[in-house]
Amino acid sequence: MSQNQSTNHLQTLERSFNIIHLLMEEGPIHLSDVADRLNMAESTTHRYLQTLHSLRYVSREGERYQLGLRFARLGTAARARNPGYAKIKPYVERLADNTGERAHFIAEDHGLGVYLYQSVGESAVKVGANIGRQVRLHCSAAGKVILSHYESARVNEILDMWGLPQNTEHTITNRGALFKELEKVRERGFAFNREEAVEGVHVVSVPVKPKGILIGTLCIAGPSHRLKGSWFDEELPELLLSTANELELNIEYDSEGQQADHLVE
Repeated sequence: MSQNQSTNHLQTLERSFNIIHLLMEEGPIHLSDVADRLNMAESTTHRYLQTLHSLRYVSREGERYQLGLRFARLGTAARARNPGYAKIKPYVERLADNTGERAHFIAEDHGLGVYLYQSVGESAVKVGANIGRQVRLHCSAAGKVILSHYESARVNEILDMWGLPQNTEHTITNRGALFKELEKVRERGFAFNREEAVEGVHVVSVPVKPKGILIGTLCIAGPSHRLKGSWFDEELPELLLSTANELELNIEYDSEGQQADHLVE
């Protein structure tokens, strides 16, 4: 963080969100543990927690604090900011059922990929992809799909912001190599992640573009020993592309129907 950025921050707001994120990751947690983790005085920590509690964004069980359920409404509102998002859930569930693996819908925000929907098939393994989780774009299949739709200037801006850290030995950490990979993604219309984010996990992703406007990506993730060969290279991309096309048509049809209803009114 640059000096100019840090001086523009409100410390009280930044501390509040540090507490919120800590509660999200480790709660329920005692006040003293919050103070220790964030290097704050207990008296100061108590004031922050009491304020968040009075606003109903933090709940308390005995001596331990956790996130309040009021955040659920904020999450729902954020996910619904694009009207098309309401149509996505059943398609993600169908992909999980049809493949037995883990299916996701991921969108970009502030140069990161955010998990908005997920569904788990009967054979799926846990890979730590919770709703709302944020991931860097350079090492994910969804991220490469998203970056492939951006101008070079925007891609460079994102890379300047978040870098190209190495998650595994397979992660692309060179900017030139990434741009070559993005060109391949543009040509074939989908992206692969072969153990680039997590060892032993393969992912394939396609764009969702109603009326040609990218709103996010559909993904299938699973262990590399299952997602391989023609199943991974050909059949899953074809399934995802056909599913994305159906979803796009559904979103477009609904949008046109709403416009027609408005005209009738």
